[in-house]
Amino acid sequence: MIWVTWRQHRTQAVVMLGLLLAITIAAVALGAWMRATFSADGLGACLARSAGAGCPATITSFVNKFDGAATVPLTIVLFAIPGYLGAVVGAPLLGQELERGTWQLAWSQTVPRTRWLVTKLVMVMGGLVVFGATASAVITWSRAPLDRVSIRLQAPLFNIEGLSLTCSLLCAFGLAVLAGLLLRNTIAAMVVGYIAWEAPTLVVTLLSGPLNVLTSTMSIPCRDGCPGASTNSVPPVTGNVGDLVRNVTRDGSQLVVTYLPASRFWTLQLIEGGIYLAVAAAALGTALWLLHRRTT
Repeated sequence: MIWVTWRQHRTQAVVMLGLLLAITIAAVALGAWMRATFSADGLGACLARSAGAGCPATITSFVNKFDGAATVPLTIVLFAIPGYLGAVVGAPLLGQELERGTWQLAWSQTVPRTRWLVTKLVMVMGGLVVFGATASAVITWSRAPLDRVSIRLQAPLFNIEGLSLTCSLLCAFGLAVLAGLLLRNTIAAMVVGYIAWEAPTLVVTLLSGPLNVLTSTMSIPCRDGCPGASTNSVPPVTGNVGDLVRNVTRDGSQLVVTYLPASRFWTLQLIEGGIYLAVAAAALGTALWLLHRRTT
């Protein structure tokens, strides 16, 4: 089974390896440029000396430079990869067998069909996890200087670092596998799997309101007008670079700031990743159940 699975998916593995290599080259080049600029601008010393309060203009210039046109192509590719790659890899896994009729040979061997599918899933998903984790690690390394002076809690950066990219990739894969089993057509399953993958993204977006329970509130004395105190102050009005300020209101001589601390990054990653993995588990579990019951 392992040899057969490799033969069936080796082209996809080579394409994924080539794509990962291209992402790595682009990320390393961008990371080297970013680090050179970060050092030349003296941002490291400024952050150590004043937590960014002494060089807001330099921080703004650096963020605008590297969180804009310079990184848009790579960001778009990484943002789209989970849906497209998951659909392209997942849809043929069952859809192609059913479409071509090769299931009649594959499922009549001594290997039970459930074990057949589990073996294929373990191998293919293992490759996807390696791809997603490696891509996320490379991007995280590349954008480390930018992470020090910007907000990681906002899309699209939030969706390509941490656990999110890998979990989203597995979600798209699981939905495409199920679509292939139900539709028995590879191309149609790719399209349906990709569209279905958009649903968890919508769920995550709709959860932005309930997730406000993770926000914190602080009061800041403000007797002189608090110049520059707003939701987009640089650095944030909380004084901690990376905090996502949601709201700033005045209460007498104080400012009341509602914000999402930068330290909540991994908490939110676990929540979003958990949603993606739950959808993937439900889709693959349904596919296993249907395949076990299938007799024709």
